[in-house]
Amino acid sequence: MRHRRDTIIWCLLFTVFFIIVLITLSKLVCGDSWAMPVEDGPGPVRTAKQDALHEAAELLRAAGYTDTDEPILALQAAWAREQGDLDILAKVIEYEAGDCPWDHKVAVAAVVLNRVASPAFPDSVYDVVGQPGQYHSMYLSGFSGVRRSSYEAARAAMDGNHDVPADVFWQAQFPQGKSIWWVSYVNTGWYSSTTFFCRGLPYGEG
Repeated sequence: MRHRRDTIIWCLLFTVFFIIVLITLSKLVCGDSWAMPVEDGPGPVRTAKQDALHEAAELLRAAGYTDTDEPILALQAAWAREQGDLDILAKVIEYEAGDCPWDHKVAVAAVVLNRVASPAFPDSVYDVVGQPGQYHSMYLSGFSGVRRSSYEAARAAMDGNHDVPADVFWQAQFPQGKSIWWVSYVNTGWYSSTTFFCRGLPYGEG
């Protein structure tokens, strides 16, 4: 009886130790994204692509693959890249449109993604946001202060749940590009702003 009790205790201690190791590793791999606030909803925000990658990894595990096998490592790397884009877009939204209406928030992220998809701009979220004279380098790191609502808007943009045309490349307090797609008027009670979302490639192109 005592032997059985000791065995149970050791199993519990091992389980706790294993959980602590997993949490530590997850923080090392995922960084500040795990510190995302949840004041307006439970659990982390994940994109549809992340869910699909996770499901694919689970199917491989069920088929006998381990986390050290190349197929699962590839899925984990893709998942991490998607999380990196989500983190950056959420911070862009937080600082560019943190107190703006939902459609405005999503449009801000959609502009970045439209640029990524265009050959006229860099081909990654990181490089588009880090492009000189466009956004701010502070958006590329330090995500612990970003609100959940900004993550949810970033997810909506990444999942394609919006109606922003693919050639809307500009978001500013003045018109630019070839034409204005939408003008967002925001008045929060303590500040007001007008943001132009405009279509067209960079000057001299297209």
